[in-house]
Amino acid sequence: MSFSQARTLNEYPRGAHRWTLLLLTVLAVIVASYEFQLAPILSLLLPYLHMSKIGYGYFVSFAVLISAISAFFGGPLADRYGRVVIIDACLAMVTVLVFANLLIVGIKSFILVRTIMGVVAGLMAGAGAALVRDMSPRLSRALAFGLLSIGPVGSNYLANFLAGVTLPIFHSWQSQMWIMGFLGIAMYIPIVLFLKDLSPELRMRIYQSEIASIEAEGGRLPNAAELPSSARDAFASLLKHFEPWLLVLSFTVSLSLYLAIQVFGPLMLTESFHYTPADAAAMCAYFWLGNMGALIVTGLVSDRLQMRKPIAVLGAILTSALLIWWIPTFGEALPRSTMTIVATVLGCFLAIATVPWAAQYSETLEEISPALQATGWAFYGLVTRGWVAISAPLMLTVAVRYGWAAWMKFALAAFVFYGIAMCFTHPSAVPTRTVSPKAKPHPATA
Repeated sequence: MSFSQARTLNEYPRGAHRWTLLLLTVLAVIVASYEFQLAPILSLLLPYLHMSKIGYGYFVSFAVLISAISAFFGGPLADRYGRVVIIDACLAMVTVLVFANLLIVGIKSFILVRTIMGVVAGLMAGAGAALVRDMSPRLSRALAFGLLSIGPVGSNYLANFLAGVTLPIFHSWQSQMWIMGFLGIAMYIPIVLFLKDLSPELRMRIYQSEIASIEAEGGRLPNAAELPSSARDAFASLLKHFEPWLLVLSFTVSLSLYLAIQVFGPLMLTESFHYTPADAAAMCAYFWLGNMGALIVTGLVSDRLQMRKPIAVLGAILTSALLIWWIPTFGEALPRSTMTIVATVLGCFLAIATVPWAAQYSETLEEISPALQATGWAFYGLVTRGWVAISAPLMLTVAVRYGWAAWMKFALAAFVFYGIAMCFTHPSAVPTRTVSPKAKPHPATA
């Protein structure tokens, strides 16, 4: 039996086995996200490189554009050849490249190493979310994507927490690279040993629950010929539908707040509220901690009610309301206890807006074709990376000229737009695959 065959399941996993594979997928996303973290050390790294904030913003734009191009190819590859092979290879390369960061001596070497890391990140952009969909029937889909969101969120918390603890001891950005590298190796070992993929036949089925068969309402089982023959074919099949455009574009714009906190959170708190780098990193850690807790709770509630859109709209309203209160305080000396509460609650509200959207988007992709799941998430990755490329220098330009409060006002407008757009989505109105006389629905045990 070959290595790839040993890593492929021909029977849908059940119970503890399925949840173990799902948690390993989340761990893979944590590793992939954690090893890209620079926000906690920007106040140390940029002076070392003699790079301005605006210059860094332009580099972020360049890096994510390169990453978006590689995502265009990575998603269809994961749909055609499997998710795990892409995840394993890319995580191994990223881990090696983390240690390569220690060789950075100036702007040129920084650009080289981080650009290569961006290419690798793009290749696995759709694989993780697609594998989560594979391992989660619809009755537990929101919880599964809540767990998936813990990947980038957990990495943000981990990076900020470790920076807050270790920077007062080691005082250098290089120390964080050593920590990232060795911790990444430790987390990668169980992934490469135990994470498994579903066979192509299992991946193309839609499950309502572990014990349910393919949708009884009239779906058909796609055949292997529906696997995309090329990236162009995969994206053409997906993007002729309106629903993915509406879901992805509205949500991507709402990420303006998330990106500001993820990429520049500690820097923003340092400049706007005059906290030390260690204190700012610690308070951002509370944001991510609150976000992680709410991701699980929101997923459970959304699955229990089998409700997506109304909860996402509620999250947008709550986030907008908190921003309306928070924005006027920029520039004031808010007590650390107050900022800790604001950061934690804001993280909770963002989770409420995010988790149901992810479940709804995944189910929309299923209705279009189960064979396009990774392609659909690669499309999301491509669009979000494109938005980061535009917004990163724009964000810093606005922050330098008008202050961080001005960008937060834009983020508020983006959330209002997202909430309105979600009201016009129709999860049940996506064209249902019709029953083919030659391919009638039949049970597929989970």
